[in-house]
Amino acid sequence: MKKKIALLVYPEFSLQEIGNTIALFRWYFESKTVVLSSSKDFVKSEEGVIIQPEKTLDEFDVNDYDCLILPGISDIRESLNDHKLIDFLRGLKKYPDFVIGAICGGPIFLSMAGLLDDKKFTNQLYVEMNERLPFIKDENIQYKPIVVDGNIVTAVADAYADFPIAIARLLGYECPDSAYKPCTDFDESEEKYKYHMDEEGIKIFEEVFKDFL
Repeated sequence: MKKKIALLVYPEFSLQEIGNTIALFRWYFESKTVVLSSSKDFVKSEEGVIIQPEKTLDEFDVNDYDCLILPGISDIRESLNDHKLIDFLRGLKKYPDFVIGAICGGPIFLSMAGLLDDKKFTNQLYVEMNERLPFIKDENIQYKPIVVDGNIVTAVADAYADFPIAIARLLGYECPDSAYKPCTDFDESEEKYKYHMDEEGIKIFEEVFKDFL
């Protein structure tokens, strides 16, 4: 494993939908996220959070990453006209084993680049959009929370907690069903929420924070 995942961002991308993904890979598998975009200009998410990409698409090397993640998007119009973005994705056809995950509206870019022409997939576009946009292979759509076909994972927005698990397993990681999923059965016991260091952790803490102790 390269221990790096690539996150492709574009105007109005959804930070919330991929928060679990980048957290899971960071804390379960020690894989850092590298943010990519068409340029290094600031990109504002649909939540209003401003991100500065670390690398441009021209600087991307598929051999440096374990996978590529496409977040959802609240307004696709600007990015559908981003020819650099679509050309970049089209170039990934040469790497049929490279894992790609796209959630909510993100799969529309994979469709436009031809990466879903022979794949089963899902997305969160309106049915009427799927039927009318000529580059979307409507016959390949499965209206399910998550669809995995070959090297590509697609998901709807509500599957944001299951999406990273599917990607991790496709990469060969063992990943529990409960990883980064919302708590639905709260245990009121205080002991459950007390977190303890081991002896080595205590030594490191005392050394790093010695000026404050």
